[in-house]
Amino acid sequence: MYYGWILLAAIGFIYMACVGAVFYGLSVIMPEMIDDLGWTRAQATTGFAILSMVIGLAGPVVTTLMQKISPRLMIILGGFVSATGAALVYFNHSLPVYYFATVILGCGMTMQAVLPGTQLVTQWFHQRRSMALGIFMAAGGFGGVVGAPSFTGVIHLFNDWRPAWLFIGLVSLSASALSLLAVRNKPEDVGQHIDGLDPEHQNKEANAKSTGNAKAGVYKTSRNWTVKEAFLDSTYWIILASGSLAVTGHMIVSSQLVLHAKDMGMSALIAATALGIQGAFTTSGRFLSGLLGDYTIEPRTLFFSGMASEWIGMVILTNASNPILLYTSVVFFGLGFGLGLVGSTAMLANYYGPENTPTLLSYRILLSTVLGAVGVVVAGYCGDIFGGYREAFNGYAVLLLLATLLVLLIKTPKADTGETP
Repeated sequence: MYYGWILLAAIGFIYMACVGAVFYGLSVIMPEMIDDLGWTRAQATTGFAILSMVIGLAGPVVTTLMQKISPRLMIILGGFVSATGAALVYFNHSLPVYYFATVILGCGMTMQAVLPGTQLVTQWFHQRRSMALGIFMAAGGFGGVVGAPSFTGVIHLFNDWRPAWLFIGLVSLSASALSLLAVRNKPEDVGQHIDGLDPEHQNKEANAKSTGNAKAGVYKTSRNWTVKEAFLDSTYWIILASGSLAVTGHMIVSSQLVLHAKDMGMSALIAATALGIQGAFTTSGRFLSGLLGDYTIEPRTLFFSGMASEWIGMVILTNASNPILLYTSVVFFGLGFGLGLVGSTAMLANYYGPENTPTLLSYRILLSTVLGAVGVVVAGYCGDIFGGYREAFNGYAVLLLLATLLVLLIKTPKADTGETP
């Protein structure tokens, strides 16, 4: 059996655990902290914004360091970093400590989640790269399905939000332990080759698939572009801009959905359920995008479809006055975000080669988290000033529509070697 599938299950579980604990855990803990500590929404969501911004700012640094110490060790160390941040909030509830802890949590999550996982997927899979990416990222989406209701249950079980921070630390350390036991950096570490095929068979398979790819319209470059070459290509900047705005929306909705539902007269349970549904359909979208993106549908098409669906969900969510509209909105939004996230990530690997995909991805994460951090804070202030989120959500929907239309301008890049799609 090819060990890559075991590794994929391990890093998928790690991604799910980290996103479910740190990202979605904070989403459901934050409203409880607001009520208990008397913070304003803007003060509390600033912590979420800091967390998101650090995830982006730390990306290029983590990528560089990971190339020196390996993705496996990076994941192990990240768990201890996240656990430290969670412990700080458990023992001290002041705003400065909360903000400092979100910095540490952001660093830890970056070290454990998408960047090392993406690097490992590209090192272990070639022919089934989109499928593997889809499975991996679907696991991250499943973190919302598990994380939001789980941490809501923890809070209700103890009738206190503080123990939830201990669970965040425990989950992070468990992910480190799993990396130690199951993660290996390259197929050669276990005496195998990429895709489980010997090099000669691999070349034959690649030649056989190339015809199929051409028929299906799925383009994959035959060489690794340098980062500088990718920066000079306009397609990369469209992927960067549109993908970042899509992620920005996910951050805004994930951080404000519970509060928005309460403002619209719905209970905390309905709001947490909606957050879980969003995670479930994000998972479905990620898996579907990965399944179709290798040989069936060009990831560019999946990217556009996902952006359009996310925009529809955002429009419905803005005026969701009952549970049916709320659940409908998160179905469209989650499915679209999942399709677009995997589609755009697969485009980076397909268009520019796997070698520098994590580096190119880290800059998208950097931009998206900076934009997302600003968006989260602005949405929080709008919630305080207007008593709701309609103004913020409507403004973001306009930007998302423009980003969706921008995807239509994407063209398959042509390398300076004369390579043609």
